[in-house]
Amino acid sequence: MNRRPLYPILLCFALLLTSGCQSHPFSAQPSLEINWQDATPQTIRDTHTGAHLSYQALQARVQQAEVIYLGEEHDNPHHHRLQSAIVQQLVQQGKRPILGFEFFSRDQTAWLMQYSVGKPSRLPTRQAADPAQLLRQRLGWENRPDWENYYPLLALARQHGLTVFGADLSEGLRVRLTRDGMEALTPLERSSWRPSAFVHADYQQWMRERLAHSHCGMASESLLERLYNTWLARNDAMAEAIVTMQPQIDSPVLLIVGAGHIAHNMGIYERVAALRPELRQLNLGMSSFETESFSATAPWPPLQVGASQFPPVHELLWLTPPSPDDSDPCAGWSTPPPANAPER
Repeated sequence: MNRRPLYPILLCFALLLTSGCQSHPFSAQPSLEINWQDATPQTIRDTHTGAHLSYQALQARVQQAEVIYLGEEHDNPHHHRLQSAIVQQLVQQGKRPILGFEFFSRDQTAWLMQYSVGKPSRLPTRQAADPAQLLRQRLGWENRPDWENYYPLLALARQHGLTVFGADLSEGLRVRLTRDGMEALTPLERSSWRPSAFVHADYQQWMRERLAHSHCGMASESLLERLYNTWLARNDAMAEAIVTMQPQIDSPVLLIVGAGHIAHNMGIYERVAALRPELRQLNLGMSSFETESFSATAPWPPLQVGASQFPPVHELLWLTPPSPDDSDPCAGWSTPPPANAPER
């Protein structure tokens, strides 16, 4: 069977450790009325059984979870449409989802909440009159084209008065971790999250291979070590943010996150399970595939790394068309740097 690889070239995956990546907007204005059935692509798979799920069956699975991960490819507009459809469907079913975002940091949560449910100022102001424009300025997203990917979800939150939070570490802290390392942080910087001292040799091996691949094979060993430690710190921080929001069956936490952070029920998923093992989590990943290659019904293979066997990449896999821009981000970086070149 000719399956597209789940991680073809993940340059964006690694760049998000520091500053984020540029995405392709699908709409200048958000559509707040998205039909679930229209949003459903050709196939939704249960990776444990191989069964193809109807959108009604998917709804039932989503309704039973207290933490729902919508693992995305950041630049795929189909994934952002589906996310909006899921949020809208939950609201229509009487749920009050708590929306969390990898793309926003924990310290930006107050601005997100002010936009979603906050009261306007009664004082005269020279600030932008449009609330969406003001939020974009406050978040520092004025020059980011991928704003149009995530703003529709924020607009839904404002329309329905939903709780919203940023889950990740701040961009500055991610840069510090990636470039200078944990040992260089001040006590105040270290207080931004509680490291869990997670250790898993086989997961580390697998992730370092992914990070090396996403850096087009040109990251030094010392840089890979810092990238991996930054990855762990971000997963710790986002897991801590999720459990702090106290997810419940009627108010599930729904995290918009890159699929790599929850792949094989590791990353954030594993950390949440360690913190709150009783929570019912749903790992729903969205991935670009040639969906006609998946007509057969068969369980998804587990991942074998060293002595460890990890579960399939996601519990549920939603296969979608690829992003309109499916180019190789490593094109032009095929020549290795000289031995004395500085680290990227």
